[in-house]
Amino acid sequence: MSFKFPSFDLKALQDSLPTVDQVKESFSKVNAGKTVEQFRESIQPFTAKTGQLIQDQLKQVQQLASNTTDDVEVSELPEEYLQLETNCDLLLKLYTDLIQYTDDTYGKISYDYPPGSSAINKIKDANVSGVISNKFNQLKNVSSPQELEKILFSSSQEPTNEGSVTIQPTSPDLVKTLYGQLSSLALKHSEELKSSENPLSFALLQVSTTYHEIGVARLDQDKKIMAGVNAELARILNEQFIKVNELRKQVYSTRSEFDLLRAKYEEDPENEDLIAKEDELVSATESAVLEMKKFLKPSKNIDLLKVFISAQKEFFELNAKKLGELLSNLSKIPINGEDEEDD
Repeated sequence: MSFKFPSFDLKALQDSLPTVDQVKESFSKVNAGKTVEQFRESIQPFTAKTGQLIQDQLKQVQQLASNTTDDVEVSELPEEYLQLETNCDLLLKLYTDLIQYTDDTYGKISYDYPPGSSAINKIKDANVSGVISNKFNQLKNVSSPQELEKILFSSSQEPTNEGSVTIQPTSPDLVKTLYGQLSSLALKHSEELKSSENPLSFALLQVSTTYHEIGVARLDQDKKIMAGVNAELARILNEQFIKVNELRKQVYSTRSEFDLLRAKYEEDPENEDLIAKEDELVSATESAVLEMKKFLKPSKNIDLLKVFISAQKEFFELNAKKLGELLSNLSKIPINGEDEEDD
């Protein structure tokens, strides 16, 4: 068996966008990541238990298949049956690889925003820019070489009352995706620039809004893949492949019993027990073939691939649409006074 796998109105645009407070509120409400992690935690024990059971079954099948006696002739199983067994084992490998991949990727919120290097994190945590800014402010008021030396060689850990910056930890409710982090960063700097009436503040607010939508969409993609692919693969293995393996065990166990009876009644091929055991072997083989064909059904497996690809397609199409709209809106922001300054 083979298996194949218009004019621009700035005020109107501003009114159509959410305010900074509204974006903040939407951040606090979105906790899609928690849903993904909870789903992953519910799948992992199920998948691990299934995997262990399958491995135990395969060992038993191998033991039964090789459990022969030197002086007993081993019956040959149909070629179709042996090929189906091979294809089932290949499909099992595909399923387990996909389960592991989707679990390690779409089951982890920050797969597209991995932690930075320890050196960069230490710089960020130490608030280097704040320390440098504070030292320059102190140097402005130096009146003696002694003060200069004290400022230049003082420990960066010394507390200061002026210019100190408290690093606030990222809210656990923020979306832990690449675009979620970029949205949070853009929103932060938009607020800081808002009082200066800098057009960049408005541009950053639009970037934050778009990136937030994309981050949420990525989490939606992840949930679709985890529910429609990861969980479905685990369900199929738990229900169908385990059943296939039980039937395979039955085939090899019955074959061993038949071979022993055939050796025992070599001079009596019409023995009732021998004939009954042969019928049992044929029946066990036919049942296993039927179940293996169900497991290998191409349409079912291709449908799973379609679910996987459709979730990705929807996410990337939304990305392209949102980023296209963002580029268009950014191009419409009026920039006043630059020509005079350049002259």
